[in-house]
Amino acid sequence: MTTNVLNIIDTGGPGGAETVYLHLATALDPRRYRSICVVSRDGWLTGQLRSGGIAPIVLPSQGSLNVRYLAALCRIIRRERVGVVVAHLYGSSVYAGLAGLLCRVPVVAILHGQTDIAGEGRFDAIKRLIVARGTSRLVFVSERLRDALAPVLKVPARRCVVVPNGVDAARFQPGRDEEARRELGVAPGDFLLGAIGNIRAPKAYDVLLRAVHLLKEGGPPCKVVIAGEGSGSLMQELETLRRQLGVEDSVRFLGLRNDVQRLLRGFDAYVLSSRTEGFSIACVEAMASGLPVIATRSGGPEEIIEDGISGLLVPTDDPEALAGAISRVIRDPGLARDLGTRARHRACDRYSIGAMVQRYESLLEEVASEHQA
Repeated sequence: MTTNVLNIIDTGGPGGAETVYLHLATALDPRRYRSICVVSRDGWLTGQLRSGGIAPIVLPSQGSLNVRYLAALCRIIRRERVGVVVAHLYGSSVYAGLAGLLCRVPVVAILHGQTDIAGEGRFDAIKRLIVARGTSRLVFVSERLRDALAPVLKVPARRCVVVPNGVDAARFQPGRDEEARRELGVAPGDFLLGAIGNIRAPKAYDVLLRAVHLLKEGGPPCKVVIAGEGSGSLMQELETLRRQLGVEDSVRFLGLRNDVQRLLRGFDAYVLSSRTEGFSIACVEAMASGLPVIATRSGGPEEIIEDGISGLLVPTDDPEALAGAISRVIRDPGLARDLGTRARHRACDRYSIGAMVQRYESLLEEVASEHQA
């Protein structure tokens, strides 16, 4: 018997949560599951779903409590005879919890980070209650995220599950792409440090810029490229800071890129400067590419990376520590090589898409069986 699974998310991507949504929606066993996908706006994610053979339903969800959106979700659940709802991110989890209660279907809510439940608005207590009461399982992408959020949401431990994100390691192979480096304007002797992630406050790119400034002043220097969607006041602030620090010739913002695998093969090392990270798919992709990774202790990276073995970990909001770790990798090619080799093994062994999907399939079967009992 096939179970109809309704996947919902209130963003359009690109991003880590959207990538997991895509992988899960398209990789579930078609003999056992049929994916129905609701996305809040047309864009990157809808394009990827269509390429994967799924026709998404675009359903705008703007507003604190969008009754039309909730009603539309309920109509889809009833019309498609949905067996389980899978919601990604906190906003979608609130609507999914309500819809699940109204339509009496089990809900699996997946939380990817801390930032979207940090507020103290007038509806926050109600939202947390809905998520706690309306979900059959609350999935966290790392143990640290579970430990931080489960007490806030007051969800019983028996309903909390940790499922690490997975990547397609076969798509991310070690090797050096000289053409990509030339296109990025990197000279043969330059050390190229890369970061991938949309321009958002939690990514703490200001800390990375300050670390690059310290390296430029005290050596060893490096070139840095940052790939990710960015606009608005934060982007302007970062460009101003780059100019004030005098690192305009060392740091480039590339904007959104669709050739991440190729970019990674052009890097000498990967850096993650975040203040908070639920998991970090980009970090695992870099590891699968055989790159030495320097990351902050911002949540997920501590579980992904073994410090000094498969990468280097530094405190958050500490440009000096970040610059010091980058300097170690630049000055010691043997260390860089060993970190990258062990990173590749760890990414392939622990964080494959197959392992992630298998765990979600078991979870879906579990909640569906409980609901039918």
